[in-house]
Amino acid sequence: MRSFDNIALAVILASLVLISVALAYWDTGNSKPAVDTDLFVMENIDQVDRVVIYRGEEVIDCRAFAGGFMINDRFPMDQNLLTVLAAVLQQVRVLRPLSGQEQQEVRASIYQTGSQVQVFQGDNLLLSFWSGGDRSKQNTYFVSEDGVVYVVHLPGYASYVYGLFELPLSKWRSRTVFFNTWRSLLSYSYQDYKVSGNDFQIKYKDPFFAVSGIYQLDSNKVMNYLQDLVSLKASSIVDTTYQGMPWLELSTTDIDPGKNQTLILYGDQSQASVLGKAGDQFFIFRTADLEPLLKSSEYFKYREPS
Repeated sequence: MRSFDNIALAVILASLVLISVALAYWDTGNSKPAVDTDLFVMENIDQVDRVVIYRGEEVIDCRAFAGGFMINDRFPMDQNLLTVLAAVLQQVRVLRPLSGQEQQEVRASIYQTGSQVQVFQGDNLLLSFWSGGDRSKQNTYFVSEDGVVYVVHLPGYASYVYGLFELPLSKWRSRTVFFNTWRSLLSYSYQDYKVSGNDFQIKYKDPFFAVSGIYQLDSNKVMNYLQDLVSLKASSIVDTTYQGMPWLELSTTDIDPGKNQTLILYGDQSQASVLGKAGDQFFIFRTADLEPLLKSSEYFKYREPS
């Protein structure tokens, strides 16, 4: 009896093994391959020195130079956007591929209205993809070089990734005017075209700065002023060919001649906003943001505490 039981158990066990093998084979043959979630990830972001975005007739060419990144060889790149772009290239992950009719329709739409992104190290193309999105669903799509459309995201962030790649050229340009630091600044001049005698200069004289006409200097006010100068940001960038009488001219010279800059302001202090020009770029400034810089040389004079 025991021998029969053992034989029966052995048959049952063998049957279970065969069934398990068959199920495993069937599952392997019918399951979908795992998605490469890192398909569009740049593991070594430091090797990237150029990113080009093509959208319709517009080209946004972000290229590294000694002093940072430039847009289309003309304009300094917005530092915040550079940080966001680097984060996307490092952290973007694939959620899932699209399939069937949805894939065909989304791919056709992206090729027509989306953005092509190319990432380089020198002349070496490291990564190329198309991107598009559906803002109503907050979905971002990346299309691989072989034409497969994937839904992508930034893990831990509820962000519309394609919003970065659909920004117009003007948004990629830096709104910062002066790229000096107090350590590299050689001189600064303030020229007032509307108030006679209101001009002054700040020059570096080792070990500190000197202000024209001031012999007892308040060093804290000088440092605060220079910090306000290099922190100045425009509220927007505009394309214009305006020519008119200037109000103020603010100029810097730097150890690095590439950072020499002159900002010409038009209008006056009574306006809520004024137009400014630095190089061949025009900006709009809120007058309130300019207030910390609207000083005379007397502002820097040291005064005994009362």
